[in-house]
Amino acid sequence: MQIKEDGDPGHCQPPDSLGQAFRRGLSLRCPLCGGGKLFTGLISMESSCGRCGFRYERGPGYFLGSTYINYGLTTLLTTWTYIIGRFVLEIDQRTMIPGIVAFCVTFPVVFFRYARSLWLSLDCYFDKEGAVEGLAPEGQESVKKTFKDF
Repeated sequence: MQIKEDGDPGHCQPPDSLGQAFRRGLSLRCPLCGGGKLFTGLISMESSCGRCGFRYERGPGYFLGSTYINYGLTTLLTTWTYIIGRFVLEIDQRTMIPGIVAFCVTFPVVFFRYARSLWLSLDCYFDKEGAVEGLAPEGQESVKKTFKDF
C-alpha cells in the first residue's frame, strides 16, 4: 500500500455514502481514494490504483456483475423509450425500431467502462471489509486495524 508522505492511510477509504460511491464510479476513478484512474484506454483496465495500490481485479469473473448493470440499464432505457414513443407520442413502430436497435448495439459498448466502475464502487461501498483486503497486502495488520470499524 502506498501511503501519502504524512503517513495517513485515511485518505484511502471505502465510500462513506451511496452518493459518494456513485460519484466515484461515474468519474472512472479508484473507489477508495477517488484519485487513481481505472482505465488506460477505451477498454484496457489498470490492475491496481497508482495512487493507493487498491487492486481493481478482485478475482476470476468478478466483473460479471457489471454486465448486469449494463444490460439492466440498456433494457430499462429501451423499454421505456419504446413505451413512451409508441403509446404516448404515437410514433410508428417501423420508425422507432431501427433507432432502438442502434441504441441497443452502441449503448452497452459506450457504457461498458462506467458499468465496471460502478460495480467496483458499489462493491466497495457494500463490502467495506473486502475492499480493505484488496488494499492491504498480507501481513500489514496495522493498516487493516485502521479500517477495522467499518
